[in-house]
Amino acid sequence: MNLNFSENFKQLRKEKGDTQEKLGEIFGVTGQTISRWELGICYPDLELLPSIANYFDVTVDALLSNDANAKKNDREYFYEQLKTLYCEDSTEQIDFVRGYCQKYPNNDEYAYKLVHSICNYAAGNDERTAKYMPLALKTAERLLDTQYRYATIQRMVTIIPESELDKWLSMAPYSGFSRRNCLITRAVARDKDEQSHIQKGLGKIETFAGELDLRCPDAFGAEKKAEFQREVLQVVESFGVGREVPDGWKMFYAYKQLVLSACLFGQKKYDEGWKEFDSAIEKCKYVMSLKEEWLDIGGSLFANLKVSKDWKYAIDQNGNKHKLFAIAWLSFYSMNIINNLLTDSRWAWFDSVRDTEKFKEVVAWVQEMRDKLKNQR
Repeated sequence: MNLNFSENFKQLRKEKGDTQEKLGEIFGVTGQTISRWELGICYPDLELLPSIANYFDVTVDALLSNDANAKKNDREYFYEQLKTLYCEDSTEQIDFVRGYCQKYPNNDEYAYKLVHSICNYAAGNDERTAKYMPLALKTAERLLDTQYRYATIQRMVTIIPESELDKWLSMAPYSGFSRRNCLITRAVARDKDEQSHIQKGLGKIETFAGELDLRCPDAFGAEKKAEFQREVLQVVESFGVGREVPDGWKMFYAYKQLVLSACLFGQKKYDEGWKEFDSAIEKCKYVMSLKEEWLDIGGSLFANLKVSKDWKYAIDQNGNKHKLFAIAWLSFYSMNIINNLLTDSRWAWFDSVRDTEKFKEVVAWVQEMRDKLKNQR
């Protein structure tokens, strides 16, 4: 009989963290005998197989003959069947996947598919969620230490109660496979169309705000960097839909103008550089003078949301506040970012104008505003 016992036994022992000597004591043999099992020199007596399978929480079939080809064929069958079983009002898919999880208790792929199936079936339904939540939680918690961590979090966010939402979101990153993506998935899974629209709008804000370039001048030079800044400015201008740049984007726009001015100074285009520089500082002063708590950012493109001056929160048309995740580190209104840009010696493109009275006066004003806001906190 072609058995795969030795390889499977050795893998299971290592996963459990047991020594050969410990298993020898458990199964009534010597550590040397365990070693011989793992080398394929000999096999345990048949009556020991159920005890060994139970100890490792696997089936005897999986312990003996679950070789690579069998696993591959079984996996292909699994996905073929899975396609035919999806039904929003049936537990057939859950039951089918659960059977595979029992057959392959250490397989993370099948475990994730179980979480996925449960969440598809239960999202937005309190009765279904209550029935399957214990199984979903048990399976999901195990997957948090695997490659399926973030995918599992995103699925679990669709069924967990509001009281547990922050706990699960805190396990996801701010960007990339983000907390915002989790909230979008939650809204879509629950057929909350308005919430889905709002969450996607928030995602657009966060994605674009990530274009704020905090790096030093790029190696490809002032001319290429200036070209990029102009393109970003044109996009922001379009948010005004034929009007001026919305107030919520003005500080972002001002920062990009200052970067552009540095690029122009670096090319010795001083008239153009000062024009962008003066326009940027004018916008900074305008934003600093605003009394409104919430600022417009461009209408329906961003789900009619408004942002706070520090860009830590957005508010929807119903007055509900939403935290902005991916740009929580960024505060346009604090003036820190403007000060860092103007005073960082690595921005050598400003060097030719640093000693001018205008530049010095602007830096002094920016630092005064920065300190003023700091003292108000």
